[in-house]
Amino acid sequence: MPSLSAFFLTILPFLTSSVIGIWMIQHENLLKNFGWKEWGIVCVGCVVGCALALIPPTLLAFGFGYFWGWRGFIPLISLNLAAITLVYSIVHQMNKKNLLQALARFPRVAIFLDKTHDDQVRFVFFTKLSPVLPFALTNLIFALMGLRLRNILVGGFLGMIPRTALAVWIGTEAKEIGQLIENPNENMIGRMVIISLVVVSVVGLLRFFGKNNDSILLIDALLIPICYFFNQPMVACMEYDRFYMR
Repeated sequence: MPSLSAFFLTILPFLTSSVIGIWMIQHENLLKNFGWKEWGIVCVGCVVGCALALIPPTLLAFGFGYFWGWRGFIPLISLNLAAITLVYSIVHQMNKKNLLQALARFPRVAIFLDKTHDDQVRFVFFTKLSPVLPFALTNLIFALMGLRLRNILVGGFLGMIPRTALAVWIGTEAKEIGQLIENPNENMIGRMVIISLVVVSVVGLLRFFGKNNDSILLIDALLIPICYFFNQPMVACMEYDRFYMR
């Protein structure tokens, strides 16, 4: 199961995004001639793809920025929020009470949940602000932790604005779709902004959780819900938790 979960959360998105990128390069003229109906179908597919970790939102932002310009910014934010809602709805159908009761057995997770539930919007904001944290994985974690959908959407909306605006801007600056897909980070300003967002996100999360070994708390508490969701041996997760409680 660990290898299966790693495949779905890392390798599969890489493969699907590569295929989509190649298709976009080969069918650039077709995409330029799409009407509202065709783009509407694309948007629905993108919502499902982002929710299932098949399409990285950054790739979508590059494409929307290239083909739509800044007109694609609001649709992109809407797509991301719809994907968050879809993931939340799927997880909500699970027996969340049993999940939270299972997670509460781990001391670090209990502390983690208490802190995040005190200020959910702030926690979601700093998590979504980082361009390097996987979109689908963070959505799954928020839902598994039992955060309120409204707080996830508000924090996610605010956190996604800078990274989405950056990706759209990079898309608008690209002269060829092939260049955009193959070398999206060649712009020095874009690199500096990405680094800045990562730093602000990390500092914000560490300040949110305080000083007492909370970097370990954050990693530990995020790992255990994923172990539970993918049906990993809970004993292994418990041993992991006990190790860091020494």
